[in-house]
Amino acid sequence: MLIDRVRIALTITSAGFVCACSAPSPTNAEAAGSTASAITSGALSFPVTVRGTGAATIAAHVFENPTHRGVVNVLAVHGLSETGFIFGPLAQTIFADRALGLTVRRIVAIDLPGHGDSSDPTNLPEGVNFGDLTIEDETSVVIQSIDALRKLGVAASAIVAHSMGGLEVQLAQQELLDQGSSLAAHGIFGAALLAPVPVANVPWVPPQSDLSAFIVADPVLGTYVQLTPAAFIALAFSTTSGTVATDAPTAAEVQAAGYVGAEPLSSVLELIGASVPAPDGGTVTLQRPSAKAGSLGAEHGTLTTIASFSEDVLVPAQYLGPLYEYLTGDKHDRLYKPVVAPDAVHEMLISNPGGLLDAIRPML
Repeated sequence: MLIDRVRIALTITSAGFVCACSAPSPTNAEAAGSTASAITSGALSFPVTVRGTGAATIAAHVFENPTHRGVVNVLAVHGLSETGFIFGPLAQTIFADRALGLTVRRIVAIDLPGHGDSSDPTNLPEGVNFGDLTIEDETSVVIQSIDALRKLGVAASAIVAHSMGGLEVQLAQQELLDQGSSLAAHGIFGAALLAPVPVANVPWVPPQSDLSAFIVADPVLGTYVQLTPAAFIALAFSTTSGTVATDAPTAAEVQAAGYVGAEPLSSVLELIGASVPAPDGGTVTLQRPSAKAGSLGAEHGTLTTIASFSEDVLVPAQYLGPLYEYLTGDKHDRLYKPVVAPDAVHEMLISNPGGLLDAIRPML
């Protein structure tokens, strides 16, 4: 099982083993200059804090509506082992849509720290490295990104998030509510969560995938997961019958598009609720973070839709109707949008983005 293999990997890492796999090197992201010049170049960058003392430069890929129409800026948040580039096909499909092309001005897709073109975090607390970052650390970056875009003059009024990114949006709202604020208070009035991992309050059984071959131990960055393009395809484009969706990209296309990023091992372990060694020789079972019922209810100002995909084997549709009702309090499922199609796989936003437009249309 994955948990057992991860435990072995942790033991090997503590013995000083360093994988021969190449580690992602820190990126000198473009400094944020004027908004106009940054948007023209197709990218923005801004600093964030990580775990208190740490810092990272976040790269944000700006997909501009070629017609220069629309008024809505959308913040896009990727999931586990992804980068912001996964939103490219969806962005182009939105701009080509007769209605949405008149509404959406740009989609700004961030790379979380250590993913894609964003830098690896530096100056973290003693003993902490990239591999130790948690889902909560990434959630903090999502909140900071909302505020940073406003300061750069491209304030987002809607957010689209995929997979674990959808979990981080759920957690961002709860964190802000705990502070007496909300996503709406930060300018986010619509949220579309695409195949989001549920918070711990709602049942979800993680897939039993063996990721041990993709664990990298680095003396500086720590331990993280780096999927190959082929593994990414096998996981994210598989159907419930065990085949790969016919419109899935090839490994060469995944590589060229830059869809896959490194993921801190701690985030992966937290996501699946793994048991890990404790300093006293025992084990500790990590918990997926939670949020309160109704945290994304309409009364908090952010209208939320959840889209499930019928062929998704990573976050199966059966869990997402209950998640929608738990988060929104809407027992009539008005904005729960099941997408049913032979190719409605986890990464449908890459392989057939047109097939999910109706699911996100109300939020944009």
